[in-house]
Amino acid sequence: MKTIEQLLELSKNPYYTFTNEERAVLDDFLSTQKGKDWLSSRQKKSSSSDKNTPVRVRNIVEKTIPDVETVA
Repeated sequence: MKTIEQLLELSKNPYYTFTNEERAVLDDFLSTQKGKDWLSSRQKKSSSSDKNTPVRVRNIVEKTIPDVETVA
């Protein structure tokens, strides 16, 4: 049986055909990696968010009057 690193290298080769066992192992490994990447990215996003940061709003534009006549 080949290692995960070898299977990942072989997956780059378009002429190599995987056996059913190799394909199952590689798919399982890739799905767990995607799950770990997704969890780590979700944790980074939620922890970096600062909900108590004060915000200053500037440049408030007055609402325009809808009945203004245009000069032709």
